[in-house]
Amino acid sequence: MLELIDQINKIYRAIDQQIEVLQQASGLQCPSGCGKCCENPQVETTVLEVLPLALELVQRDEAEYWLEQAAHANHSGVCIFYQPDHLVAGNGRCGVYAWRPSLCRLFGFASITNKHGQSELAACKIHKQTMPEVLATLPIELAPNFSDYSMQLRNLNPDQSDLLPINTAMAIAINKVGLLRDYQDY
Repeated sequence: MLELIDQINKIYRAIDQQIEVLQQASGLQCPSGCGKCCENPQVETTVLEVLPLALELVQRDEAEYWLEQAAHANHSGVCIFYQPDHLVAGNGRCGVYAWRPSLCRLFGFASITNKHGQSELAACKIHKQTMPEVLATLPIELAPNFSDYSMQLRNLNPDQSDLLPINTAMAIAINKVGLLRDYQDY
């Protein structure tokens, strides 16, 4: 499983590098403190994509705490790692930013292929409101493509590629990594 997690992290580094190139070329940035996308209770990811985060939590001995948080949230709703800013509505931050899944990395910065076979930016509502001039001149060929990276991840392990609510996927991943650790300690 550690080799699989290394492969996932390699894909995440490629995503981050491609987004950095896009940001430098276009100036596209999230507004300071914005966490609006994280407030969506419908965010889904795969168990595969949160394995690096699960490993980190197990290594920190925080797995039980986060399993309790997921259970308390009934394994649904807003991501348990989102830390809202209680003073400014719509602002907040990810408590596990370095280990977030691909959707969280790509949202607002990735392209999709439309029904005409053309690439277009899957821009977030906040980007559309705050920087329409940047979006109008953005070099779309620099944007990472959602489907390309989803396929790369899915190809690593198709058995762990079903979309689930983010808190459910996280709980399953923690249990998988925890079982592996327990087995190795045995």
